[in-house]
Amino acid sequence: MTVSNPQTLGTVNGTPIVAELGGGLGTDVLVRVTLSANYVMVAPPGYPSRPPAGSSTPFFPRTVLSGATVSFLKPEAAALVAAGAAVYA
Repeated sequence: MTVSNPQTLGTVNGTPIVAELGGGLGTDVLVRVTLSANYVMVAPPGYPSRPPAGSSTPFFPRTVLSGATVSFLKPEAAALVAAGAAVYA
């Protein structure tokens, strides 16, 4: 069973990136994407520990620059691709 839990995980050009974190199979899988725009990541309350995104700095918000190839949890990667801000790597 999945539960609806949309969360804003960051912004691209001021547009919120909202991912459905309601669970279900495969939502904890890391997926690599290449960003086509700068992505300002945030850490919403209760969000699972984020992959480091190539940085040892744990503070948010953090900007990941366009052109970077990064691993995100599946729902966040899908939201970035759906927003046209990334492609699957």
